[in-house]
Amino acid sequence: MSGTVSSVASAQRGLGAAIWSQLFLRIAGSAGVLVIGGYFVELQDRGLPITSVLVGVVAGLVYLTELLLAPPAGALSDGRGRKSFLLAGPLLAAFAVLLPPLGFLISALPPMALVVGLLALSRLIEGLGSAVSVPATLGFLSEGTDRDPLRRGRQMSFYELAASGGVAIGAVLGPLLWSALHLFAFVALSITYLIGAAFVLFGVRDAPNALRHRSRPLDLRRYLTLLSDRRLTLFVPAWIVVNAILGVWVQAQIVFVLAGSTTVAGQRFVGSLHNSEQELSLILFVYVLWFSICVVAWAFLLGRLPKLPTLLVTLFGSVVASFALIVLNHGGAYVAFVPLVMASVFLEAGFVPAALAYLADVSEAFVGERGMLMGLYSLVLGLGYLLGNFLGGVAAQMAYFDGLAYLTIALAAVGMLSLGVLISAERRRS
Repeated sequence: MSGTVSSVASAQRGLGAAIWSQLFLRIAGSAGVLVIGGYFVELQDRGLPITSVLVGVVAGLVYLTELLLAPPAGALSDGRGRKSFLLAGPLLAAFAVLLPPLGFLISALPPMALVVGLLALSRLIEGLGSAVSVPATLGFLSEGTDRDPLRRGRQMSFYELAASGGVAIGAVLGPLLWSALHLFAFVALSITYLIGAAFVLFGVRDAPNALRHRSRPLDLRRYLTLLSDRRLTLFVPAWIVVNAILGVWVQAQIVFVLAGSTTVAGQRFVGSLHNSEQELSLILFVYVLWFSICVVAWAFLLGRLPKLPTLLVTLFGSVVASFALIVLNHGGAYVAFVPLVMASVFLEAGFVPAALAYLADVSEAFVGERGMLMGLYSLVLGLGYLLGNFLGGVAAQMAYFDGLAYLTIALAAVGMLSLGVLISAERRRS
């Protein structure tokens, strides 16, 4: 008995290492998207026919494999241990990010088909890395905090802080890495992924075999039964559109719009940061840093607020922020509208922590299948980001920066409708 307690304690001590690993994975992933954005801008400047739609599709491919493979990978980790999955994710990504520059070994300006093919393959393999590591990480954190709701709340908050903080750091590093290293930026990204793998290799210890749940990993009927829970079926559409909104604003598309060579009369932001990588890094860093600070603040608020109404209010923040950005894009005064954007971002930042807390509540009914359930996190993230990248490319092609803002308003409206139906259903049940 004491040996089992000791093994569980060792597993719990590995929670910090798992979160640190996720931090470096998010840094590399965030920086990588912006490096790809800079890469596309340079290819366009060299004369290749790069369009906003192409940027959106290729950048979003990472979420295709994550969308398809995260649920079965999470289920496999339920019975086969988490560590191998936590380790496989960064190793796959470290290999994948080395693929895009290979075309330049053949020619100073590789053929368009080779450039796109290598980028697409790279993004698909990176998505596979996320698919195997993210559900396993969330399952590992959930197992390591059993019967300790306060510890679970802190660890989930730290996880989300690592995620948003990693995006913030990556937002700074991405354009700077591309500016300083160009194609060697992809090597730097690979090293960052390997640092994340090292945290898992030396810091994470699996729970003992006796404590693992014996599930049937590929039982699709069981997974569909899990998803048929009304609390999930009504909630998932809102979570998808929130991730789609993030896919619009924190991916390569925004770099292409702001730092591309195209300018548009009447839209002050379009092309305003062309050849200004440091300014772009600073703006992205300030935005995501503020977002991270807001996430920390929400960690202390969520326990005092009802989750579903809170989720509805956070989505409304996206609408307010989008209208403020449209006004700014058309010449509005920064002193008047930037504070409004910041207040709206504070509201937006509460969605993911509240959603994870809601998912944790639902998971109490599926204790033996946490990895499978946590695969839902990656599924909605992948589907949302894939949708956001594609729709963002179409919106940017049609109306540039304004298109991204109007698309955000439309997506938020869909999410608020979904949450409204869920709140109504919960009230009727109670």
